[in-house]
Amino acid sequence: MTCSLSVPDVTRIAAEAIEAERAGLDVVGVTHGEGGGQYAEVILRVQGCRKHPCQVSLGVFRDVSESALRAEIARKVRAHVDERGRGGDATPATS
Repeated sequence: MTCSLSVPDVTRIAAEAIEAERAGLDVVGVTHGEGGGQYAEVILRVQGCRKHPCQVSLGVFRDVSESALRAEIARKVRAHVDERGRGGDATPATS
């Protein structure tokens, strides 16, 4: 049985996953989903954003291992970066 990760754990793991992906994002915070439970939202800020929205929200579940959560966040960040590259919202400024 896997224990539930705490919100500070999720915040730390998200920051590590995002740093490893070099995605131009910062973790703003993590909050419990509506109704409690194991669902949480990871709120990210797009660095250098000039086109709104400049925040991204990733839904995750806390009842997984650290490695599983790290992999899930990395996968979702890569999907967001791919979407951004195709002209989606939250496009960072380019130099």
